[in-house]
Amino acid sequence: MRSWLKWAVPTTALVLAAAIGGGLAAREQYGTSIQGITPASPESVAPEPVPGGLAFTADAAAHPDQGIVRALLEVHFDAINGRDYDGWKSTVVPAKWREQPRDEWLQAYRTTHDSDVVVHRIERTPDGTLRVLLTFTSTQDPAQAPPQLAEPCIRWRVVYPLVPDEGGLRLDINRFPGSALLDPCRPE
Repeated sequence: MRSWLKWAVPTTALVLAAAIGGGLAAREQYGTSIQGITPASPESVAPEPVPGGLAFTADAAAHPDQGIVRALLEVHFDAINGRDYDGWKSTVVPAKWREQPRDEWLQAYRTTHDSDVVVHRIERTPDGTLRVLLTFTSTQDPAQAPPQLAEPCIRWRVVYPLVPDEGGLRLDINRFPGSALLDPCRPE
């Protein structure tokens, strides 16, 4: 009976230390107050100032970088909806547009329309980048939808890292694999 205590106590202590270390690392990485991204209630969303549906929760609207984030996201989503490759290219890191040249991008987005964009949270990270938590709706031909959810309407919940690049911020949409959650749109 005592022989199992010789390895059980150190193993339990090791597992507990790893759990605490993992929790502290997650808190450092994501901050202490990030909660799950859920659709914002009407009272938590600032008035919608732009046609097309870009809105900010009260928390995101109060962030000092809100204006920069707004300008970048407006160009990004307007470029997708307007099939403006050069506009889209100006919003993402070079690695992304090198991976998706004009003809491929135009084919991939030829039926896509993004709307109902809500920025839920903006966080500045210790390395000077920003993380933006947002939701949006995309409609598209199911053949152009992501292979894991071939639906005509998708509700996205994403974290976009914004990184400094050539004097401005760019969406580094390759940086967090798996940082997007997709659900089919539900009738209301």
